[in-house]
Amino acid sequence: MYQVEGPVHTSVYRKRSDFARVYSLPYIFRKLRQNRGMTKRAFGAKFGFSEEYVSSIESGSKFPSLRYCLLCADEFDANPNWVKTKWAKECIERFSTRLNRKLGLDQLGGAS
Repeated sequence: MYQVEGPVHTSVYRKRSDFARVYSLPYIFRKLRQNRGMTKRAFGAKFGFSEEYVSSIESGSKFPSLRYCLLCADEFDANPNWVKTKWAKECIERFSTRLNRKLGLDQLGGAS
């Protein structure tokens, strides 16, 4: 069993600053929702999600489901193929980061 030393990140993004990346899906969807003047509650209710779920995705504490992303794509007239590709890339990045952290590889600092 591998032991991880150092801080444990509960967010699916390594830091809140990762969520703030203008190219992350949560950031993009939050901006589109806000530009439409929709509250988290109204947006969630429209698709059967709780306000807390929408908030947790937008804050980076939960990773959005593909269903959520495709509903957002439909609502905001985004290309669903682009959204699926972007979602898959963020899933891979998330998995790689978590695996490296679990194996202690993220602490090597680029040493060969």
